[in-house]
Amino acid sequence: MTSTDSGRWDAIMAAFDAIAPLDGEARAQALAGLAPDIVPQVERMLAAAELTGVLDAGPLGLGSAAAPQPATLAEGTRIGGFVIDRLLGRGGMGEVYLATRDDPSFRQQVALKLLRIDMAVDEKLFARERRMLARLDHPHIAHFIDGGVTPEGRLWMAMAYVEGETMSAWVRRVNPSLADRLGVFRQVCEAAGHAHANLIVHRDIKPSNILIDRQGRARLLDFGVASLAEDPDRSGVTGGVLTLHYASPEQLTAGPVTVATDIHALGLVLYTLLADTQPWGDSGSPLSTLVRRIVEDEMRGPSRAEGRGAAAIPATLLAGDLDAIVLKALRKDPAERYPGVGALLADLDAYAEFRPIAARDASTGYRIKRFLRRYRWQVAAAAALVLTLSGGIIATTRQAAIAEAERDRALAEARRADSIVQTLTLTLAQGGSSSDLTFRQTLDQTAGRLLDTLDASERSGATANAIADLYIFLQDAAAAQAFLDTAVARGIGKDSPVETARLKASLADTELFTSKGERVPALLDEAEALLPPGTLAGDEVREAIFGTRASLARRSGDLDTALALIGDLDRAERAFGGNQSQLLVRYNNLLVYLIEAGRMDEAAAVFTRADRLLAKSGLGDTIQGLGLDQLRAAVLMRTDRNAQAGDVLRRLIERRRRLYGESPALASDLAVYSRSNWPKESSLLLMPQPARRGRCWRVFWVRPRLRW
Repeated sequence: MTSTDSGRWDAIMAAFDAIAPLDGEARAQALAGLAPDIVPQVERMLAAAELTGVLDAGPLGLGSAAAPQPATLAEGTRIGGFVIDRLLGRGGMGEVYLATRDDPSFRQQVALKLLRIDMAVDEKLFARERRMLARLDHPHIAHFIDGGVTPEGRLWMAMAYVEGETMSAWVRRVNPSLADRLGVFRQVCEAAGHAHANLIVHRDIKPSNILIDRQGRARLLDFGVASLAEDPDRSGVTGGVLTLHYASPEQLTAGPVTVATDIHALGLVLYTLLADTQPWGDSGSPLSTLVRRIVEDEMRGPSRAEGRGAAAIPATLLAGDLDAIVLKALRKDPAERYPGVGALLADLDAYAEFRPIAARDASTGYRIKRFLRRYRWQVAAAAALVLTLSGGIIATTRQAAIAEAERDRALAEARRADSIVQTLTLTLAQGGSSSDLTFRQTLDQTAGRLLDTLDASERSGATANAIADLYIFLQDAAAAQAFLDTAVARGIGKDSPVETARLKASLADTELFTSKGERVPALLDEAEALLPPGTLAGDEVREAIFGTRASLARRSGDLDTALALIGDLDRAERAFGGNQSQLLVRYNNLLVYLIEAGRMDEAAAVFTRADRLLAKSGLGDTIQGLGLDQLRAAVLMRTDRNAQAGDVLRRLIERRRRLYGESPALASDLAVYSRSNWPKESSLLLMPQPARRGRCWRVFWVRPRLRW
């Protein structure tokens, strides 16, 4: 602000302080004595300080003797095509009534806003606003229904009637969780973003213009009302209709009203949601003090709000990212706020996913903290893996030259290391794959050291198998194949026929996946020959071998053989036993083969078994569990039940986005769902995704058929 601007602003504020307590004739005389260049701004600030919104329940004409006192419409009065039922509220803009459409064949209740009689609005402006509002079609906007002018010349607007309570009342009655509050705020942001996309700025977003219905969904009200009070000679500049506590600095200083104005209002709404208090303190503060604070003072974050309400979120949960998000939305300079609603929502998403937010300086320490919070379980497991395996490797190396007691101690260390590896494997299986560079480097270094130190023992073989599984869960079949090839060549685990067979079976599986299939049959024969009969461990490996042989048969086009190899689910369930994740892979693969073979009538029995396992195990939100739903949609589409398939896909898309965010699998789901008419003759391409000693499969619909 230049010295000239500063002096003009001081003069405006001094005049405002002196005139605000006056009314009637005294106010008019005082305004007449001001310098002409500051009179419009002082009048604008006086009006902003006195008026409230339509549903704010303040008295009409608050603080102004010149404001009219309109009579309440009587019950039964007809306005346009509606009959008045009762008064709902009054505010500085006029009155709002509950009304019913006057049509016996079509009953519709609306909230009918009757604007002040002194609001002389150009008919062309009103017609333009009606056309713009009619374009708003969003589940979180109370949509515009009709509008017109009464015989007395008063404007009226009929909006969808929402049964609910204001956002502030909902917070104090329910005291919702932080997640629920952010969910409601997201709905409000999405509504505002939809309006902005239609070139409409709300201008008066505040808690009383946000109703929460009985289902806990937000509805944003009063679009277009504030814009009708614009000065037609000052395009883009706000008139006197706003709520002072939720006004932006530019609305009080004659600046242009843009999307940034709504961003500021959204920041104030989020502040209120989190702190359960008015953003600028007690509403009883002197008007001049309040205006100065809005225009000049920097606000503190909601974690440090004055007079935090009883329903406020604990300050410890707000300090940091949420404070920063609110304060960025409330910057005095509109150019320093979020450029749009999308950027604000992106920061809220980053906060929810423990990623760095744009509103804070991206220091190295901050990014590291966010990374550790986001991957806390994987980091802890990886650290445990490295520390424990390192200790086990050192201990195992020493045992070659010491007594039997020391060897027992080394074996105990190896068992502990194996337990940690299995725990990490389960973590990755439940949480999806990780592509984090630091973890991958740690795994590569650990695998390299293990190849030089593991021996022929059963425990060493189990550890080698677990390391291979980690590579598979990272979707790096080539690395798994290279590790397994070296482990088999060096005889790791050869003292145990089962572990050696498991290594060779896994090597065959990864070579088939990486299209190095020449050795696959021989490796499978060698693995199967090693397995002792009648042991649970041997049966599990044998079942995995059947799965790989089935993949070979499928590649050669022999689906009947493939189905015969893996179709005995009783045998598979006995063999896999408690390995529920691997059993889900088997159900997935069997369904894939049935779909390819056109044997849709057999799929229902497989889904029944799979659903029973999901209900018992709680694995419905794993990659395999989601894959089953994708296959369920595929079967429905192949049997001309597209509507049911659409329902399955909608639920699948919501769950996958919530659980795993943006991913190739989500893109696949969206691509399938985006086709409104799924042709029966569409080709089904099954893309393999590595899984533990087997494969789960993703379903993509393409045209024409793509060949391997």
